[in-house]
Amino acid sequence: MLSVFVPAEQARISRSSREEDLKLRIVSHLLVATLLSEKSGSGYRELLFKQGAYGKPELDREGAPCFNHSRSGRLAMCALAEHPIGIDVERCDPIDAASVRLLLGTPAETAPNGRTPEEELRFFYARWTMFESWLKAEGTGLHENHPLSAFAPEPDGACFRVDSLKKDSPPWVIETTEIELPEPTGYRFALCRRPQESPASEIELLNGDELVRRFLMLL
Repeated sequence: MLSVFVPAEQARISRSSREEDLKLRIVSHLLVATLLSEKSGSGYRELLFKQGAYGKPELDREGAPCFNHSRSGRLAMCALAEHPIGIDVERCDPIDAASVRLLLGTPAETAPNGRTPEEELRFFYARWTMFESWLKAEGTGLHENHPLSAFAPEPDGACFRVDSLKKDSPPWVIETTEIELPEPTGYRFALCRRPQESPASEIELLNGDELVRRFLMLL
């Protein structure tokens, strides 16, 4: 599939040195291009991308939908919206308890709030994906001025709310969920959106063959 991509994407994706990373980057681009082409009614080669101030990709077209994508393990995900949006997906691989507490900024001696190591790991991945989705929605990416240990979203029903880094901007709404696939390790997913944006009512899962079929129809 790499050979049918536009030259700029071929060059960007080919910088991956590990075969697993290369394949996931290809799948991620297939997903983004397919959804944007179908949404905008354009052919694949009509899609032109640009980068925001911090490198966040955008479709270079007036009135184009906002989008964001993420990948981890064997899963690539993409979300489209009318307003800026951020998503993050992480495969919930085991991490030792000391590292989890270090990343969360909690004492190394005891698990906070009485959580077991398994519960602490699930809490970490839930908090990490929300944190990443928020920074990606803001367009900054990971930043030393905003550590995970200081991230404290407020529960709001089934969702969470967190203030925007930009002055006079409305707060963000964050949705988070677990994704179960037919493999031993599960995934955690978070989506950060504006309050006026529709909730993510469902997640559509595609296998590689179906994704390739839909993409080839857009060439």
